[in-house]
Amino acid sequence: MTPLQKAQQEWEANTTPHCKKHSLSKFRPASHIHEFRRFEKAIALLNWTENCIEITKFETLQPGGGGATHLIKFLKTIADKYQIPLCGHAIKYDPDPPIPEGHLLTKEQLEGFYKKHGFQLRKINDETSDMLYVPQRACQTIETK
Repeated sequence: MTPLQKAQQEWEANTTPHCKKHSLSKFRPASHIHEFRRFEKAIALLNWTENCIEITKFETLQPGGGGATHLIKFLKTIADKYQIPLCGHAIKYDPDPPIPEGHLLTKEQLEGFYKKHGFQLRKINDETSDMLYVPQRACQTIETK
């Protein structure tokens, strides 16, 4: 089993399915199901690519409740354990119903959240930044050479 497969297996063992219906159009009743997984009070939609764990979408179920921090810390633990980077785009989007009550982050707050948790950010445009978390042991190995 590859490190990526082991990481995905650990993710699935510690999370539960949390599907959300995503509307494809404002003008016609077409929709798609996003297969999020829930960890405590937050959900994430991940893409398991060959060279990183891509965070496609990430939502808290209770803004200000710490769920987002716990989920990111868990993902970083998996990344560190299996030496697989976390990647994605720091982009603000309106979540599909049910929308949690409370304050949702601005783009600047979202970028600050990822920076606070050790992600490197590279601005793409006014709405999007690439984000990358490099596993800790890999960083330490590089620094000691």
